[in-house]
Amino acid sequence: MSSKQRANVPTIPCGTVTFLFTDIEGSTRLWETQREAMTTALQRHDALLRQCIESHGGHIFKTVGDAFYAAFATAPSAVDAALDAQRSLHAERWPEHAPIRARMALHTGAAEMRDGDYFGPPLNHVARLLAVGHGGQTLLSEITHDLCRDRLPAGTTLKSLGEHGLKDLARRETVFQFCHPDLPQAFPPLKTLLAPIDKNMPSIAVLPFADLSAEKDQEYFADGLAEELLNVLSKIRGLRVVSRTSAFHFKGKDVDIPTIAQKLNVATILEGSVRKSGKHVRITTQLIQAATDSHLWSQTYDRELEDIFAVQDDIAQSVVKELRSALLGAKLDASASAAAKAEVEAAAKGRGDNAKAYPLYLQGMFFADRITRGDLAKAIEYFRQAIALNPGFALAWAALSRAHLSEAGYSWAPVDEGFGRSRTAAERAIELEPDLAEGYVALGLVQMNYDWDWQAADASFRRA
Repeated sequence: MSSKQRANVPTIPCGTVTFLFTDIEGSTRLWETQREAMTTALQRHDALLRQCIESHGGHIFKTVGDAFYAAFATAPSAVDAALDAQRSLHAERWPEHAPIRARMALHTGAAEMRDGDYFGPPLNHVARLLAVGHGGQTLLSEITHDLCRDRLPAGTTLKSLGEHGLKDLARRETVFQFCHPDLPQAFPPLKTLLAPIDKNMPSIAVLPFADLSAEKDQEYFADGLAEELLNVLSKIRGLRVVSRTSAFHFKGKDVDIPTIAQKLNVATILEGSVRKSGKHVRITTQLIQAATDSHLWSQTYDRELEDIFAVQDDIAQSVVKELRSALLGAKLDASASAAAKAEVEAAAKGRGDNAKAYPLYLQGMFFADRITRGDLAKAIEYFRQAIALNPGFALAWAALSRAHLSEAGYSWAPVDEGFGRSRTAAERAIELEPDLAEGYVALGLVQMNYDWDWQAADASFRRA
């Protein structure tokens, strides 16, 4: 779509949108038993919601009974509106027999605007999320959590409620609850069940590694190493790996391993630490079986930084072998070692072999995850430096594409220019590594958010 065409698009949120859905818990019963009180209460409820949503730039595109459906250009503005709405509703003096408790849900995704309404998978997603909540509770999807976690209103926190399966959605995801001192925070369990641990499929969460460097300046390296291990393990067939969002939620928190495993619904946890000094690095890793809180495997590596790829591969191979041995009874023989080695090598495609470029890539990932204008600019610069040292670094090209996409999506760069750079970087990543999942995800995001070509985007995501 050209710049001229975009200029004619209405100013209401379009493309990637954060949706806020709300409804009143138990409204059917209240209407049946307290019709007069509900008539008065609903008028006040509607006025408060409309004021809170519109004051934060939200577009109310539909109301059905007591339900509101609103769209926002950014996740933080949607969260601000939800907070104001819940605080206003909580502070209101409702009729004694018609207490109004609204449940709310937020999810972000690409949707098509047509004839004043929105269409696309995100609407089904947010509706399913709303359905599992309780009155007074506000729930966020993983993607919305990622987009707003560093820009929350004062006093606000996001609490992980663990991984849940939502009706008609193929993938489980971590659900987050919005918490504020002015609002109730204790609610019954969500109206869905945690998926049981599949004893025939090893499951693992990779926690962020601790930075034990004397200067405490290697957080990016510790986080990045853990994330890269997570990414490699997630590509191993027959292994269920908890998402980065879920695992990194426990970063810096004093929570014991069995509790983390229970909340993440996994059988094992991989944790570790990094101590980096100059060109030397010490990496300690531990694979823990949650049920017994005992070690399945542990190892300490004292290496030069140029050996980082060998260390990373050795950790991943050891984890794969130990999980299959401990949980599935597989033999730890030469054949198992060779199979794990081949799988990890295939999963690690795209990272290149330049030890100087790799830390720059990790720094870029660290800043890109923060999703602020200044941090994205830093991320782009680090990715460019990594690519300058290693032009064949496919993962860095894919990451650069995602960073340019975020920059354009938040209007921190000219839209056509930003998405153009994102497309070029994604295509370069795929050209370098035709089977790189990250490259196809990056391309699919451009096709979805800029081209609005749903079929092409779906094909790219399926290829990934």
